[in-house]
Amino acid sequence: MSNEHYIEHYGNLLKQETLRTLEDKIWPNTFVLEAPEPFPGFYNYYSDHPVESKPLYLYLVLKKLYTLEDITRATQNIQKYFKTDFNATPGVVHIFNRKIDVIRVRHLDNFSQIIDLQRGYMDEGIEFKSKPNRKVEGPAIIRIKKFFILEEKQPGIFFDMVEKDHGYFLIPKQITWKHFENITKQVKFNWDRPFFDAAIGHFHVKFGIQDMIRIYYPEMSEDYLIEVRKKYLERIK
Repeated sequence: MSNEHYIEHYGNLLKQETLRTLEDKIWPNTFVLEAPEPFPGFYNYYSDHPVESKPLYLYLVLKKLYTLEDITRATQNIQKYFKTDFNATPGVVHIFNRKIDVIRVRHLDNFSQIIDLQRGYMDEGIEFKSKPNRKVEGPAIIRIKKFFILEEKQPGIFFDMVEKDHGYFLIPKQITWKHFENITKQVKFNWDRPFFDAAIGHFHVKFGIQDMIRIYYPEMSEDYLIEVRKKYLERIK
């Protein structure tokens, strides 16, 4: 990550996933959600061997709202000794008219590491919410706060240097989630390469905000990202 052409940004992403309660291999009486298919149709996102059982996207539900500094410092301390180079970022999940504060976790090697990770956060003073009486499963809108390491291929076109096959392009203005959903449907229904996942967000840059769209597509290429950007921009009025 020392390449001088890489750009570091802080920002937000808003996306939709189906989440469900994780019942096993977690700290007793804690609330953990998982996204079994964070990119529907692309099950082998993490590995070329999809038969391997490993957590994809996990959401550790918090007892209360913690600051970005709280979560970042705790994560940084845990990463000094944790066996896996996991990624964690704070976020908010909206599901069934409920708002839930979470830590989103990626890149664990196996489910047995979840308890150790939860123990690490508890040692850092982070408290988790108790498991609800009923299982939670359904579509959720998720907003995450995260740091991006990017390579700008051309003005307004970026590739993610941490997450494979993730690309971003700038859009001229902020659009609502509903507008974004409608545009995404229009793009997919009027194109012969519609099998991508999209999220909306923004970067904080030079004391301002740059609105963007994130695209996940297996075997992402610059030409593909330019083409999908064109189709979105044609519909953003």
